[in-house]
Amino acid sequence: MKRWYFVSGLTVILVLLMTLGGFSIWTSRALTHEIQLQISTDYDSIRALRELRTANTHINAAFLAEKNPHAFHAQLSTFEHERGVMLRSLDRVIVLAKEPNVLELVARLQALVNDYLRGFETLLTAPPRRVDALAEQQSVLAGKSSAIADVVEGIVKLNEIAIFQRRDRALNRGRQANLIALGLVFVSLGIYGFTSIRLTQGVYQPLARLRDSIIGLRERKFAEFVPVESTDELGQIAVAFNGMATEIRTYIAEQDERVVKANRISRAMLEALPKPIYIVNSDLGITLMNARAARLSDLLGVPSGLPSVVRRCIDEAAAKGVDVVSRDDLKQAVEVEWEVGEKGAQKTYFLPQVVRMRNDSGADEGWAVLLVDVTNLRRLDDAKTKAISTLGHEVKTPVTGIRMTLHLLLEEQLGPLTADQRELLQAGRDDCERLLAVLQALLELARFESGRAGIKLEPTPVNSVLEHAEAMHGSIVKLANRELRVESFPDELRVLADPMHASRVLGNFLSNAAKYSDPGTAVLVKASRRADGFVRFSVINRSLRGLTEAEQAKVFEPFYRRSGENAEGAGLGLTIAREIASLHGGRVGVWSEDTLVEFFLDLKEAIA
Repeated sequence: MKRWYFVSGLTVILVLLMTLGGFSIWTSRALTHEIQLQISTDYDSIRALRELRTANTHINAAFLAEKNPHAFHAQLSTFEHERGVMLRSLDRVIVLAKEPNVLELVARLQALVNDYLRGFETLLTAPPRRVDALAEQQSVLAGKSSAIADVVEGIVKLNEIAIFQRRDRALNRGRQANLIALGLVFVSLGIYGFTSIRLTQGVYQPLARLRDSIIGLRERKFAEFVPVESTDELGQIAVAFNGMATEIRTYIAEQDERVVKANRISRAMLEALPKPIYIVNSDLGITLMNARAARLSDLLGVPSGLPSVVRRCIDEAAAKGVDVVSRDDLKQAVEVEWEVGEKGAQKTYFLPQVVRMRNDSGADEGWAVLLVDVTNLRRLDDAKTKAISTLGHEVKTPVTGIRMTLHLLLEEQLGPLTADQRELLQAGRDDCERLLAVLQALLELARFESGRAGIKLEPTPVNSVLEHAEAMHGSIVKLANRELRVESFPDELRVLADPMHASRVLGNFLSNAAKYSDPGTAVLVKASRRADGFVRFSVINRSLRGLTEAEQAKVFEPFYRRSGENAEGAGLGLTIAREIASLHGGRVGVWSEDTLVEFFLDLKEAIA
C-alpha cells in the first residue's frame, strides 16, 4: 500500500513536469518562428532596399554630375556593376513582398527602376552632343531617382511597421506563456505539498520510529521493539526487525559467554608461555601482557608500561611495512639491562618476534611481540668467538715456527736433502700453509663476529665500488682463463660502504666464479638499483652444475663444501662475506636457475 503513495505522487509530478516542459518547448518554438519570420522577411527586405538605394546613389554620383559626355565611357564598368546590384536587390525585394500594400509599392518600384536603367542605357549608348540636352536628360534621370528613393522609403516604413507588429505579438505571447507557466508552478507546488504530507504521514514517520529502534539496538537496548501499526510493507519490516532483535539478543548472549571463555583460555595460554609477550594496539598502548612481561617491565622501571626495546621493534616493523619480523641471528638480539640489588647490573639478550594483528575485515588492530630469551646462547656464541680467537692466536705462533723451519730445511741451509726428504718436507710445508690460511680465516671471522673489524662506512659512488673490485680481484678471473665483463652504473648514486671490505666481498664472489664457472662463458659484474632503498651488486656466471635449493640455503655457512667439489679453501670465505655485509647493514645471497648462478651483495643507498 505504501508503494502507491510513491507511485501516485511521482506520477503526478512527472505529468506536471512533462506538461510544463512541453508548454515551454511549444512557446519557445513559436517565439523562434516569429523572430525567424521577422528576420527572413522584413529585415532582409529592408537590407535589400538599402543595397538598391546605395547602388542608385553610386550611379547618380558617377553620371548625373558629369558635364562632358565623352567621359561616360570610362564609367561604363561602374554602371554595369551597380545596375547588377540594383536588379539583384529588386529581385530579393519582390520575393520577400507578401502584404498587398507592399506588393503595390514593389510593383511601382520595379517599373521605376526599369525606366531609370533604360534611361541611363540610352544616355550612355548615344549621349547628346549639346550641353543643354545632356542637362535635360540628367534632370529627368534625377527625378526618376528621387521617385525611386520615395518608393523605397515607403516600403521601408511598411516593413518597419510589420516588424513592430510582430514584436508586439511575440511580447504578448511571451507574457501569456509566463502567466501559464506561473500557474503550472503554483499547481505543482500545491500537489507537491499535498504529496509530501501524505508521504510524511504514511512513510517517513514509521521509518523514523524504525530508525530510533535501530539506534536502541546498537546501544544494546534489546527490550525496545518497533510498534506494528499496519499490515503493509512497513508493518512487515517492523515484524522482521523485532524478530531480528530477538535473535541478536540471543546470539550476543551466547557470544558473550564464548568471548569470556576464549579470553580465559587466551590468558591461560599467555601465562603458560615462558617468554614475555606484549599485545599492544595501534597507538602502542598495552592491551594484554603475561606475568613475565609484567615482571620485565617492573625490572626496567616502567611498571605496566611498554619497554622502549619493544617500541623500537614495532617501529622497525612499521617502517619496513611488513607484518612479521622474525629474528634468528644471535647478533640481532637486543640487550636489556637492569639493576638487581647488590648484584649490580644484569644483562639479558632477547630475540624479538613481531607480528601485526588484523581483524576479519583486514583493519589493523595492533601488534603482538614475543621476546625469546637467548642470553645463554649469546654467551655461548661469545665464548665460541673468544675460543676461536684464542685458539687461532695460540696455534698460529707454533705453526708459524714450524713453517719457518720447513722453509729453512727446503732451502738446504742445514745440509743437502734426498728426494724423499724433499717430498716429505714439501708436503708438510703445503699442509702448514693451508693450516695458516685456515687459522687466518678463523681469526678474521672472530674479529668480524666480535665487531672489531674497524669498518668505516662512507658515501661511495656505485661505480667506484665496481672499479675497486675489478682492480683488486679481476686478475683472479683472468688467471683462470675466464672473460670478465663489468657493466658501469648509469647513475651518480652513492651507497654506504667501506670500499675495501665491500670489494673484498665481490672478490670472494669472483673467486668462486673463477673456480666453478663454465670455461667457455664470461663472468659478469653489475649493479642495479632496487625499490627497497638498496643497490644490488651481482656477480653472475654460468656454472657446470647449478646450485640446488638445499645448497643455496647452506652456502654461507662456515666450512660448507658442496659434495663432489675438490677446490681449495677453508670454506670460510662466504661466511666472512656475510659478516662483512651484516656490518654494512646490508645482506648477501645467492640464487641459481639451471646453470646460471648469481651471488649478490645489497648495500644501502646513501641519503643526500
